[in-house]
Amino acid sequence: MANGAMAREDVGGELVVYSAPGVSALFEALVEPFAQYTQNKFGVAVKVDIVTRSVPVAWTTLQTEWPNPSGDVYLLYAEHMAEGIRRGYLQPLRPHYSDAEWTRFDPEAMRALDADGYAAPFIMTAIVLAVQSSLPEDAVTGWTDLPGDALKGRFTFDSAMSVGAGYSAVAAAALVQGSDWHDWFKDGRFDEAAARPTLELMRHWAGNALTMTQGSGTIRPLLARGEALASAWWWANTMQEIRDGLPLRIVYPKEGTVTAVQPGPVVTSVTKNPLAAIEWVKFAHSDFSAQVSRKLNYLARIPLTGEDPPPEWKEFTAKAKQVPIDRFRASVLDPAYKEAFIDAYRRIVLQQQ
Repeated sequence: MANGAMAREDVGGELVVYSAPGVSALFEALVEPFAQYTQNKFGVAVKVDIVTRSVPVAWTTLQTEWPNPSGDVYLLYAEHMAEGIRRGYLQPLRPHYSDAEWTRFDPEAMRALDADGYAAPFIMTAIVLAVQSSLPEDAVTGWTDLPGDALKGRFTFDSAMSVGAGYSAVAAAALVQGSDWHDWFKDGRFDEAAARPTLELMRHWAGNALTMTQGSGTIRPLLARGEALASAWWWANTMQEIRDGLPLRIVYPKEGTVTAVQPGPVVTSVTKNPLAAIEWVKFAHSDFSAQVSRKLNYLARIPLTGEDPPPEWKEFTAKAKQVPIDRFRASVLDPAYKEAFIDAYRRIVLQQQ
């Protein structure tokens, strides 16, 4: 009874959660069930306010407002999370999980995320080729087919100057080139000479493309109107568009499907409602959340051990030859390398120097 009373005192009535556009529908669907959950467990119905911002904007907001951030819980990219850990912005989650709970997270995703107990895997981002169904099956089989005759002037890929998916395209080009991108980032210096063959290949792609895109908002209309015959695009987005009737098929590139693990919600070290914040994170990872995800057709969520994943996830894991690029993204976005990398990308890929 004493512990119960202490818990009720420690759980505040409100929580501010920064979400991302692609995840907000799921988080919004969890708000009322979470209030019921906390009412039953603590005698307090915690009201969760979902603030939807792009991840880079949320990260900038957290930094700007520190040490008095407006949010208690944030959804960040892995590279932001790592920087937040170094700066003392975040608190570890592992002490709040039992061994049985913690071991339910996918072990390979845990290793890729490498969050040191501050977060757990939540989303699998994977870039595939979204191809118009009208094209013959053998017209597009992988990344090497992008500049071929079947797609000349009719394919797209994201620019690294605009969105994070552009880094995935660079990693895919490195895969085709046979370049070991580990050699690009050493001792705080970006080796442009080592990266140049890959960036020159991307320059060739850009010269043969319909356009270089800036995320889903520019990709979907081109595919929907049939202007683009193929595009490098997120797997979950492509699958959802197929479900919604867009005449596309997914091609898992024969050279490899570049993937990265994104963390689930993280809790600030200065939240005034730590117990409720931790409970929200655990609720977002729960079996109940998995059920809601399936109802919403939210496919990017990484299943927990013991879950029966949706058919689309089973197809992905069976057909995609996954090539993790978590370390590549972290290196590209590391302040020690980012400016030099972007400068080289601009000159070689865009300005054709």
